[in-house]
Amino acid sequence: MRWAFLHEDFNGWFYMWCDFVWCALAATLFLALPGVLLCRAFRFDATASLCCSFMAATALYAVLAMVLPLMGVKASWVVLLCLALALAACAWAVSHFCARGAAVVLTGDALRRVCCGRLSGNAGLVVLYGAIGIAVVSVIFVCNISSPDAFWRAWDNVHHLSSVRAFMESGNFSSLTTTSYATAADAAVTPFPGEAMFYPSAWHCLVAMVAQAVGAQPALAANAVNAVLMGIVLSLSMFALLRRLLPASLFVLACGAACVLAFGTFPWGFLTFGPLYPNLMSYALLPAAAFAFLTVFDRGIGCGRRAANIAFFVIGLVSLALSQPNAVFSLGVFLVPYCVMQSHRGGVCLRDKKGWKTAPLLCAIACIAAIAAFWFLMYHMPFLQGVIEYNWPAKADPSQAFASLLMMSHGYAPVQLILAAFVLTGLAIALRRPEYRWFAWSYLFASAIFFVDMAFNGAVKHFIAGFWYTDQLRTGSMAAIFAVPLAALGAHRLADIAALAFDHLVCVGAFRGKRPSVMVRLGCAAVLFAAIFYPSFDMSGRFYVNTAFGDISARITAQTDPAKVHYLDEEEREFVRRACEIVPSDQVLLNRPNDGSVFLYGADGVRTYYRYLTGYEGGWGESSQSVLIRKSLCDIAENAEVRDAVKSVGAQYVLNLDAGYDGDKPGEGGAKRRFLPSDGIRDEWWSGISSIDDDTPGFEVVLSEGDMRLYKITM
Repeated sequence: MRWAFLHEDFNGWFYMWCDFVWCALAATLFLALPGVLLCRAFRFDATASLCCSFMAATALYAVLAMVLPLMGVKASWVVLLCLALALAACAWAVSHFCARGAAVVLTGDALRRVCCGRLSGNAGLVVLYGAIGIAVVSVIFVCNISSPDAFWRAWDNVHHLSSVRAFMESGNFSSLTTTSYATAADAAVTPFPGEAMFYPSAWHCLVAMVAQAVGAQPALAANAVNAVLMGIVLSLSMFALLRRLLPASLFVLACGAACVLAFGTFPWGFLTFGPLYPNLMSYALLPAAAFAFLTVFDRGIGCGRRAANIAFFVIGLVSLALSQPNAVFSLGVFLVPYCVMQSHRGGVCLRDKKGWKTAPLLCAIACIAAIAAFWFLMYHMPFLQGVIEYNWPAKADPSQAFASLLMMSHGYAPVQLILAAFVLTGLAIALRRPEYRWFAWSYLFASAIFFVDMAFNGAVKHFIAGFWYTDQLRTGSMAAIFAVPLAALGAHRLADIAALAFDHLVCVGAFRGKRPSVMVRLGCAAVLFAAIFYPSFDMSGRFYVNTAFGDISARITAQTDPAKVHYLDEEEREFVRRACEIVPSDQVLLNRPNDGSVFLYGADGVRTYYRYLTGYEGGWGESSQSVLIRKSLCDIAENAEVRDAVKSVGAQYVLNLDAGYDGDKPGEGGAKRRFLPSDGIRDEWWSGISSIDDDTPGFEVVLSEGDMRLYKITM
């Protein structure tokens, strides 16, 4: 772990971390302020309003971002925040007017009561969940990134950072027309005319808002938003659900606070694989959406209140769909057993009223049949085929997949034996108690999906796990989320057992015949959880113990360390900064994206021409000018068509960060210098650029260092 006070440039470090803190605060307030107002409009208590506010605000921003371009209005953080606050305040005013039959005066006192209210006796637990979430994220994530604006040079970050930058520059934050060429100037020269498409962009919208508000780079804002999503949003969202599922014991709820972030698979895997930031957001909101669904079945409420709860659940669905739609299917998996249980209860009522003895069984079977039919229908939907047919091959044989599932590894993190004991103990408890049984079956259902995904290939796998790209990390993360309530139950029981053992062995029977004190039980629980989060360590120099969170910390460190990142290292970024002092800011800079320059637009705002790694061989309707440039730019001196193509995009400079580099060999330290054929990227796609050297006619070297070149086109 590297500590910030060792940073060579203290002033730069200090101001950058200040920006990080401001971004985190901005993200929290942007979600909480309109979200709390909107939740209060649905008459939820203050605790539920705070915990579900992030979900409500996400839906509000994502929908507004889609509507504004249709109205010809440019989006910005000010516009979106003000509109969201205004709509939420209007909804609250209408709600209270209808409830009280009188107009509501929005005095400062009234607004304070609306936003704060009473926390229904749960203030301590809310603080506990938030504090543990912030502490764990700070130690595991924040302390292990090399700098606040560090980012992993990986596939999905090409899209994430470029989309955020495009949102900020264009004023179009819509999920309906996502593209890395969003400004009018970029759209005029894009290599892919008409490629703007739907992509769920709630995460990108929030990051763009935060970056605009603070004046930060997209990578820094992304890190801050991810920290908030894990430490605050996920923690409080899960508290809303656990308070509903496990209301009987404060100690169980307290154990749940430490369970939320205890699984190595989720949320941590989404940071170090992909990275899957939009899915991180959707899964962080999923528990709040599940809570919203459960409120629909509250007993003793009228039709109006039930209709309002249904509407709030729809808001939850919108937030998930516009973050990452596979979370909607994950939510469905979680709620299937609950729906079957409610159907069975409805059948019991019919039996009691009508005397139909088989009504409970028939109602449950009808519910299962309806769910299966809906699953079958979704499986054949044309718009989902690209997701369903995407194939991640099996990663283990059935026995290994079962062991991975049993020990909470999910094929991603090292085994977590203590956490596995929590979950299995909680599973046994839940299966024995009728009020808990349904969410135990939810976990078993998700585990079965992961098992098939992990161990098998073929059509059955795609039918069962296709809604998650057949990605084992996503299905394993779904199982991990559903295991949190079980882990809380198990931690409570095992902490009780440990406390009794402590009494017997240490206190010599001082508490014998009595239940150990709360402090002793909490102390035992704290020791167990400390073992879960313990870093990797050496056993007296004999062997190395790689713990789950030691492994996660090491991955985060390695993936954000400039000394270990060779796709686009700091030396290359510094060269590009000097190049940008030469190239006019309004000019397109020709590049070959596989040398790492694909990240320059999103990370540093450089107006590169090629901002994607794929889609060049008939995939996305590439322009004829782009084909000529990337395949024949080196022939510009003798090919008039190439000259016309370059002139049409207004380019005068060419950037090559790996000139003369052999792409089949690894870089220093065994790390790859650029995306290689093994990554599915072909060097010949940009042969017209990679073939340029210092003697190529039509090009003049204006900046040179090592294997990095900036050429000026002289033809």
